[in-house]
Amino acid sequence: MKNYLLPFLLVFLFVKCSCNPDENPINDPIAGLEELEITFKAVNEFKPLKQLQECQDIQSEKCRGAIQQLRAKVSNVLKKEFSLDIDKNKLLIKLYSGEVSVLISGLDQAGKDELVQKVNSKPSQFGSSNSIDIQGRRPMMQAAYIEQGRRPMMQEQLRYDANEGTSEFIQLIRSNESTFPDKDSRVWIIDTGIDNKHPDINSVIDSLSISFAKNSSDAFDDDSGHGTFIAGIIGANSSVTSQTDYHMNGVYPGAKMVSVKVFDKQLNTTDKRVELALEHVLLNGNPGDIVNLSLGKPANGQNLCATGKISQAIQDLVDAGIYVVMSAGNEAEPSEDNFPGCINYSNNGVQTFTVGSVEGGISGQPYFYSFFSNYDNSETDRIIDFVEPGEYIFTTAPTPAGSEPLYTLVSGTSFSAAIFSGILYHDTQVGVLDSLQRGAAPGDPDPTYIIGKVY
Repeated sequence: MKNYLLPFLLVFLFVKCSCNPDENPINDPIAGLEELEITFKAVNEFKPLKQLQECQDIQSEKCRGAIQQLRAKVSNVLKKEFSLDIDKNKLLIKLYSGEVSVLISGLDQAGKDELVQKVNSKPSQFGSSNSIDIQGRRPMMQAAYIEQGRRPMMQEQLRYDANEGTSEFIQLIRSNESTFPDKDSRVWIIDTGIDNKHPDINSVIDSLSISFAKNSSDAFDDDSGHGTFIAGIIGANSSVTSQTDYHMNGVYPGAKMVSVKVFDKQLNTTDKRVELALEHVLLNGNPGDIVNLSLGKPANGQNLCATGKISQAIQDLVDAGIYVVMSAGNEAEPSEDNFPGCINYSNNGVQTFTVGSVEGGISGQPYFYSFFSNYDNSETDRIIDFVEPGEYIFTTAPTPAGSEPLYTLVSGTSFSAAIFSGILYHDTQVGVLDSLQRGAAPGDPDPTYIIGKVY
């Protein structure tokens, strides 16, 4: 019988769905409720980086120079044509593929209407599109944060391994791996921010972290906790072991992580801001890096999995040698309708991964497919690449300055994806812990799912 003694967190952030490579973090120059994306149609004058010979190597000095020139040109046009005086280094600009575009925010409705009118008056030069505001899904249930000195009635309720200072599920996935050498690769966590004040989260790269969230310029301000939960699972690192105090070690303790914040305090974001986040990774990432996207939205029959700007941005990342890990979704529905997890793309051995959730596996328990996890309809049309533990995962929680470190238990495919990102950080060759079927009704398709582990 399943144990429901403790409430748990089911968090799966839904978004519908350029960057400044030289100065971080970028503060949104104008913060407000209304925003508009302006595209530049004069392709010869505003060529995206993908079409520039000097940007075949994005990290080259020539390409960095081209980026600054393009930023300056866009800034000048905005001032001349639309009376918008925005510093080139504070532009929320996308400039890698497709049309060069810039996101203008902080507009009241009258100001937005006036700007649209100006853009529409020169249709051969400019275009515009609205951002779509998306509300992040709130926790269905959430355990109170766990303080030092607080013990459960039964130790197994926390699924906490006091000897290793980690979740029992993470210790299982790590296959008793005990050496974690320093690596150059990074995990880019596109989420709600990461609380880097938590003592167990000590490997976040400040210089690359950035916020694209509305009204929130601090990439380390995590009001909801979701990004901090993710970071703890992937790379929390505590050298202290104790039978009396809690600590947290992730799947790969000390994994280098970058906070790319897209959600504001109300768990709102827009498609444009997620696109900006993905391009920030592309312009600053290296082959072998990993993007953790524990977020998504229903595709609602739209062809988002194969087309659209977010789909193209994810393909660009894979083409650049960067792995993208996505959660399968928590609706207990076919995974083909979950975007961007429905994207399957690979190039030269690098690929996207979509991860579902399982429960069980510790203390000799069998594995069960999580009741909330999205699933595949057939063996031939696979979306989900792996499944990982996603229920009652012990991890770090945002901690106020001067307080003892806090922890919590979380559940959801968001955290299954985080576990897989940690596995991938170990080695791009993934081991097999076990396999299972979901247990579909008689006559319904019931694909076999692989539980990945550290190789």
